[in-house]
Amino acid sequence: MKCNVAWFARLALSFFTSAALTPAAFAAPTVYFARDDSTSGMTSFPNSLAKFNQFASQLNTFGVDTIETASGVNPGLTFGGTGITGSAGGTVVQNAPTLQIGNQALLELDAAGAGQVNTAFTFNRLITAFGAFVIQGGDGTNNNPITFRLENTVANTFTDVVQQVGPGWGFDNVFFIGFGDTNPFNKVTLLEATDVADGMLYDNVVAGFVPEPSSIALLLIGGATALGLAGKRRTRKS
Repeated sequence: MKCNVAWFARLALSFFTSAALTPAAFAAPTVYFARDDSTSGMTSFPNSLAKFNQFASQLNTFGVDTIETASGVNPGLTFGGTGITGSAGGTVVQNAPTLQIGNQALLELDAAGAGQVNTAFTFNRLITAFGAFVIQGGDGTNNNPITFRLENTVANTFTDVVQQVGPGWGFDNVFFIGFGDTNPFNKVTLLEATDVADGMLYDNVVAGFVPEPSSIALLLIGGATALGLAGKRRTRKS
């Protein structure tokens, strides 16, 4: 039995050594998306809300800026007690009855007559989760696939995720989209295929963190330690 315990301990240690020497590989961001079409003036959006709840349930910590207290062009954003703050570049706070979840939403500046400009959410720190409700995208003939660029401006790296938006979606449509990534980012830029034509609004913006990946190395260290102690106890008994 002593030999078996020692063998398992050596095996666990060899796994730990191999894992420690293997470079970490980042997985593609997890995307959460659901849409409600022709929601009759934002009175009901069950699919989007359900997807938001699913997204939020997967996060370790997060905050939501409802845009209710925001004002002006490129407004600042605050995400509860998380310590995360940010700004919504390329937007203006708008009261748009029937096209918002609360009393206000963020309207794209190009839809307000400012010319083509990319919407960009910038944060004061690295995060690993971002989401938002997007209103009136892809309506009518607008075929507007959007590239969501998750950028780490500190490391000068980014990941692109493309989401098809439209065409033929209802004029009162709303969708929720969220991203969870093991690779942190502090800026999300929306690169639209038909930016000027597809005037969209954003509401209930989410920022936070996915749980830290479980550490196999720590588990193996713990397992090796436990096996080693078990071996010592059995040695003393023998």
